Amino acid sequence: MTPDDIETTVPTQRYWQRTRRMTVGLLLVWFVVTFLSIFFARQLAGYTLFGWPVSFFMAAQGSTLLYVAIVAFYAWRMRRLDRAHREEGEERA
Repeated sequence: MTPDDIETTVPTQRYWQRTRRMTVGLLLVWFVVTFLSIFFARQLAGYTLFGWPVSFFMAAQGSTLLYVAIVAFYAWRMRRLDRAHREEGEERA
């Protein structure tokens, strides 16, 4: 391994560390929302949102909207990370 290879691996390692950290965080959000809406469905049925029980709203609409938001955030953030990583590589070249 040459010194040039070592220098280029540091930004790559940082890129993958950020990617993994973000992915784990978003998976944690996904799991918490899914688990809590299912686990507390009976208790949430006592509350209403737009005339519907909250448990029904979360199952039919809310969770799905949150999943779409998670995917949109992931795509937006990865685009920024990819662009920054590419610019770091161009600066080193």
